[in-house]
Amino acid sequence: MTSDSGVQHTVRQLLAVPRFRLRLVAGETGIDRPLRWAHSTELLDPAPHLRGQEIVLTAGASLQDPGACAAFAESVKAGRASAIGYGVGDVTGEVPDALRDACERLGLPLLEVPREVPFLGFTEWFAERLASTRDERREWEETGRLLRMVQQGVASSEALRDRVDDAGLDPAALLVIAMDGVAEELPGVLGVDGDIALLITNDAHAWSEPAGVGSPGPLDHLPVSLAESLTALDSARRGGGVVHASDLATFQALLGRLDQDQLAPFVQQIARPLNEYDSAHGTRLTETLRTFLDLGGAVGATSRALFLHPNTLRHRLARIESLTGRDPLQFEDRVALAIAIWAVVQR
Repeated sequence: MTSDSGVQHTVRQLLAVPRFRLRLVAGETGIDRPLRWAHSTELLDPAPHLRGQEIVLTAGASLQDPGACAAFAESVKAGRASAIGYGVGDVTGEVPDALRDACERLGLPLLEVPREVPFLGFTEWFAERLASTRDERREWEETGRLLRMVQQGVASSEALRDRVDDAGLDPAALLVIAMDGVAEELPGVLGVDGDIALLITNDAHAWSEPAGVGSPGPLDHLPVSLAESLTALDSARRGGGVVHASDLATFQALLGRLDQDQLAPFVQQIARPLNEYDSAHGTRLTETLRTFLDLGGAVGATSRALFLHPNTLRHRLARIESLTGRDPLQFEDRVALAIAIWAVVQR
């Protein structure tokens, strides 16, 4: 999630606020820049007084010539502000062409502010949004704590029924999506647990990546879906993208949840002896084993794939057993051999 500022606003969103009746006159390429506050000034060099992501409001008292307009725009850009709002009517009847040209060159949005719109109104609007966002943040954190209690079995999933009903969700097909963070309110019941966003929804669409998606079910299935989503998120962090609950019950997914310390014995005791033997003797034991595993441990199919006589293949498998202590023809040993081959490929 975002930090204390919560949901971010953009220049594009500010343009759409009816009360301001703003008009974009330059810098359209930057209208998706974030905005967090408004700062009014008539200084020619406002950069030292900016913190970034402001709309800088001016009536143009210092912008009497093209050089001043260019210097002002460059200072605003240097201060990492997101836009300029020029109030027409007090100094000039329209936005100066020189300021328009400078902002267009810099890709800095320039908004025309009608005379009857006070600059104070922008500060009030941002304050209102900030207060609302903080209230939302508290609600998300409360929901996040409740979801954790449900997952741990401390609270019943029934404690979430009112939230589910208020969100208009179908209680018969609920699932949880765990994400590393989102920067907007999402459709559903949103909870925040540290830096993790937990969304109860009916739709398996993930709004950011990496993400883990739990399986759908009725309200009392939520603890399962929640646990699945968090496990899937951990897997997605390792491999990227979106991981669904159905992806977890696979051999690859299980191996993906093992850390390097857990995989190290398989590499050292199995993969390393085979690779060293191949390097020293010019053999192809590792390739033979990989093909044997890919073909489900079938001697005949592997022999044909490698153009080997079955007895030659059995001789290689015996050599693999002598080097690793694992018999490729035995299921449990074959699993250990498969883990070792997989671990080397992932390195």
